[in-house]
Amino acid sequence: HRSKPQSPSCVAMVSSGDDFTPPEHRDRIFALIVAGTFCGQLGLSILTPFFPAEAKSKLAKDSTLGWIFSIFELATMVCTPWASRLLVRYGSKPILVVGNFLGGLANVLNGFCWYASDGPVFITSCLLLRVVAGMAFSFQSTAGYSLLTPLFGPGVSAAAGTLEGANGLALILGPILGSTLFTLGGGAAHYGYVLPFLILGLAEGLFSLLNLLMLPKLPCPPSNTPSMLSFSGKALIPGFSCVVMGISLGLLSPTLQPLLAMPPLNYDVQMVGFAFAAICGVYAVVAVLVGKVDDYFEGRHALVLMAAGALMVGWSFLFMGPLRLDVEGHVLWQLPPSRALFWTSTPLLGAGVAFGFIPVYKQLIGHAKHESSEERDLAASAAFTMAVALGAFLGPTLGGLLSELIGVRSTYTYAGLMQLVLFIFLAIVAFIPGLRLGARDQRLLEADAEPVA
Repeated sequence: HRSKPQSPSCVAMVSSGDDFTPPEHRDRIFALIVAGTFCGQLGLSILTPFFPAEAKSKLAKDSTLGWIFSIFELATMVCTPWASRLLVRYGSKPILVVGNFLGGLANVLNGFCWYASDGPVFITSCLLLRVVAGMAFSFQSTAGYSLLTPLFGPGVSAAAGTLEGANGLALILGPILGSTLFTLGGGAAHYGYVLPFLILGLAEGLFSLLNLLMLPKLPCPPSNTPSMLSFSGKALIPGFSCVVMGISLGLLSPTLQPLLAMPPLNYDVQMVGFAFAAICGVYAVVAVLVGKVDDYFEGRHALVLMAAGALMVGWSFLFMGPLRLDVEGHVLWQLPPSRALFWTSTPLLGAGVAFGFIPVYKQLIGHAKHESSEERDLAASAAFTMAVALGAFLGPTLGGLLSELIGVRSTYTYAGLMQLVLFIFLAIVAFIPGLRLGARDQRLLEADAEPVA
């Protein structure tokens, strides 16, 4: 196994079974990672309140709008292996700097797309720039998650929960910030479309500069690009659960507003923002707590946590809809909808997604079969980013298609049933010792990196 010489701009790490010692400047490194990821996630949510109507005024169809939204996640998934290769070659710091810079540049240019001619030119420009933004987010996410284990050791789930909590906060604040800046910019008649993208782009550019100037030496990347196939077959279980959770969360984007507009809810568009805020707010808080619980049990009960998450998400979908069994146009059974059912189920959805997502990253590290801890960290980071992006891409696509074919309420029913099937599967698997994170896997996880003196 050949190893390249380590760059003087990084800190060499060695595997050790001793008590974990956090590297110097850990808090500063993690704060910059969280801030950069937060801005990248804002790029996904800031355009939600104003972009659809403005894009339609530029002759974009509904189907095209769906692609403009979902291509961000598709680009993230496709570019993640490339980001891993670049990280091995250049190190984490350049990848974080370039990721924030590209994200900022894409957002600034997206704002000026308003001045492009209507139709194909505007649509093509938006699609290309969303691809660049998705690629930038793959850089940020892959580099950020690969540093969590060297920075936090066995406490990686709590760190992942904090990072995902920041993402949830971005999903809450994004629509609020987008609508506020759109109004301050004078709406569609003036610079309302341009201002949100411009402000976010400049903020990402600022964080790119801060990363360049303030990031100290980071843990060195692995000597070789880790293979994405060098995982135990057991890693398919948390990976599959992560994709299904991503589908369920992404399914809300095209379906929640039509659901809220139906009687007896009869809510306006503003209430869509409140509903998303409730879901993402609970997710942001519970994600941190789930991470701490998973670390306390050293990942041994992660499948139980994920099963509980699937049960909560399934329950919430069945009662948000609410439950409607429709076979060949005949309604076999239907639970009458109500506002009480909806608002009881909404926070449960956010909590369930946190239970489903947060334990996954530590499981992927434990099931990685790569030679060094650096390779395991990077491979797990890439696998987790791709799984989340795949679910987030499929969710809006399937949600829009199913709502057209069978209606929104029936779509929620089948989404709930899908989660209940996942719950039964995970509950069974959790009691099979050979499929849990075993003692050998846990030793690999605890043999974390310490800075060389």
